[in-house]
Amino acid sequence: MANIKAGFGRVCINPPMGTPIIGYFMKRRTKGILDDIYTSAVAISDGETNALVISAETLELSTEQCIMYRGAISEKTGVHPDAIFINCSHTHTGAQPGSVSALGTGTSCPEYEVQLGDAMIAASEMALADLSPAKLSYGEGKAENISFIRRYRMKDGGVQTNPGVNNSNIDHPLGTPNDKVQLLKLEREGRDDIYVVCFGTHADTVGGELISADWPGFVRSTVEGAVPGVKCLFLTGSQGDVNHINTAPTDNDRVGLDYDSFDGVPRGYEHAKHMGRVVAGAVLGICGKTLPVKENDIKFGVKSIDIPAHKENHREKEAMALLELYNNGRQDEIPFKAMELTTAVAEANRIVKMVTGPDSFPFVLSAISVGDFALVGIPGELFVEIGRRVERESVFGATFVCCLTNGGDCYFPTESAYDEGGYEARSSKLDRSAENIVVNGIKELFSELK
Repeated sequence: MANIKAGFGRVCINPPMGTPIIGYFMKRRTKGILDDIYTSAVAISDGETNALVISAETLELSTEQCIMYRGAISEKTGVHPDAIFINCSHTHTGAQPGSVSALGTGTSCPEYEVQLGDAMIAASEMALADLSPAKLSYGEGKAENISFIRRYRMKDGGVQTNPGVNNSNIDHPLGTPNDKVQLLKLEREGRDDIYVVCFGTHADTVGGELISADWPGFVRSTVEGAVPGVKCLFLTGSQGDVNHINTAPTDNDRVGLDYDSFDGVPRGYEHAKHMGRVVAGAVLGICGKTLPVKENDIKFGVKSIDIPAHKENHREKEAMALLELYNNGRQDEIPFKAMELTTAVAEANRIVKMVTGPDSFPFVLSAISVGDFALVGIPGELFVEIGRRVERESVFGATFVCCLTNGGDCYFPTESAYDEGGYEARSSKLDRSAENIVVNGIKELFSELK
């Protein structure tokens, strides 16, 4: 049996003022800092094989960026690129790294791309230098009433994403959120213990132009503040169709939220703190009751898949006309408001891009296992039900299903969502086969690691 070691590193990644912020179809630039954002790394070693699990508090990174980052980290640390797991928290108040323009903003920041890469390298080197013997254990808790399905069947028969609060046309949500909070605990003698936490819902609770890690950052800081001698790394679980919006809130639910927003979505910094505390509370409720993980050698692997493109070229003229109105500031001439407008613009963007786009898109699925525990990463925003399918198919005793890992610039909706509608399926560049291709690819990857 392998003697597992683990180490931890963290580096602040606050951007310079004026750095573009990605997350909405509008221009935003950094005007201040609400709370610091970080990249954190956990190194795991069995004496022969090293692996790195990295959390970056930013919206997303493209597959190309992650290939670049993993290559640079590998060159500096000697860890195989396929054993490097980069997960994004999906905060909508993080900076935009890279030369690729942020959605709908016409802005980019290659300088911050370099800053983020250097920080991930530094955190990885710190984690490897911090390696010490560790015992692994696992537990599950619940974070209730903070994550909600955001796609609804309406009484008029249609489907809307984020249809608004107390909308009398809402009939029922299309799915159920996953309230499960997962904890991998790495106990180290003479060093800080490490808590790796996984939970999934959108980190879009703050908004504005002030940098914030949103609620995942408060999970991290609350856990570390409550348990002396603990470092916490947060990983984003399946969250493609869930967020913080309670469409039928009580008076208590409304506290800490501002309901007057540009897209009809209530947001609030105090609510982000609340969500972080609820998830952290679940961690604190189970951290003393975790069960040992059957340890063994570290294994890692990747699986390449191709998913057909979501093309509707017959709607090109309609889409171009809508985008012309929107891009020229003539939104009042478009017969949609709030999230319905965002959905129409995102769909039009997808239709126009796909006219000259490829017929399919390559993706890489990633996995790291330590004995009977596994991390699996999907490079995009995975619907909750697909995450449940992946977990049911797992051959490991405990599995973290992480989205936005080693890439992520699109939604992975369920097959049924393409018939139902809503922002995610209408905007995704992937066609309805995505769900089964992903699940089957991960099953093959699991069989290779076990």
